[in-house]
Amino acid sequence: MGSSEHEPVPLDAAAAEAPVLGRPDARTDSVPCNLCGADDPEVLFEAGVAQEGRVVRCRGCGLMYVSPRRRVELADYRERGEGEDAGWPLSPSSLERQRNQVRDYRHSVRAVAEAYPGGRVLEVGCCTGAVLAELKRLGMRCIGLEPNGWACRYAREEYGLEVAPMTLEEAAFPDDHFDAVLMLHVIEHLTDPMATLREIRRVLKPGGTLVVETPRYDTWSFELMGRRERNVVDDWHLYFYTTETLRRTLEKAGFRVVEKRVPSRTVVPSRLIGAVAKAFRLRFLDRMAHGLARTRVNSWLAFPLNIGDLLRYHAVAEKGGGTAKPGEREAVA
Repeated sequence: MGSSEHEPVPLDAAAAEAPVLGRPDARTDSVPCNLCGADDPEVLFEAGVAQEGRVVRCRGCGLMYVSPRRRVELADYRERGEGEDAGWPLSPSSLERQRNQVRDYRHSVRAVAEAYPGGRVLEVGCCTGAVLAELKRLGMRCIGLEPNGWACRYAREEYGLEVAPMTLEEAAFPDDHFDAVLMLHVIEHLTDPMATLREIRRVLKPGGTLVVETPRYDTWSFELMGRRERNVVDDWHLYFYTTETLRRTLEKAGFRVVEKRVPSRTVVPSRLIGAVAKAFRLRFLDRMAHGLARTRVNSWLAFPLNIGDLLRYHAVAEKGGGTAKPGEREAVA
């Protein structure tokens, strides 16, 4: 989970492993809007058109989400085991992508380290801990949570990090415990983002910072690609935020946004080819991507790409409530 994003699964294997409605991890009931609570959505894509679940948009506030749900990532991890046995190993190309993406978060890592020197930081969904390790190198006291037990072991063995295979709610940290919390490419996977954000606000000290990043959908790429957009087709994505719906979600949970960034992402050729294969269900391209991922030339050709489809907010915890205030900064990186 977390800043890893998912390595493409071979299309035949993905179809074979798709949950069947009625299994314990399948969610068959409709889901109300996580932002405004309404249960009157319009259907954007029926189940099977973009991804396994049906993608809808709230008529009241505009939040896009999956309802009903056919796949929940945490359940997928835990049907393979509990604790250290949950989840599955990451491939060498996934591990390499984790390391490559450290540069993508350099601005936020430095901002946190400078704002809270020697402070306590938590990453929710830290995957292998590559980003958290950078904060540790800068003198921060770091804790990670990652439901994939294999990734937890890697984070401990490779970086010497304190990482536990559990969710934030399961960790039950004390109030006002952390100076900063990172949640990078996690919020779109959660079954109840609002509850998790409120729990983050509880464990953050007053004035502490949350850094959250997720794909966004008020973009030309979503208008152009629609049901084939690279993040919509991900069966583990349950929520799809725009600049406005994510800001409103953070404010409702008790945060004040102080900075917005539209960041770039380090990509390799196999990832680009895999995204096209997944969007258009082209198995020959999928096989090509997996073959390329095993070669050294793939990593040699890594480069930054920014098509404006990612959104990162820095937000300050306001214990008194979630009233919006002026002062948000905006940047493109």
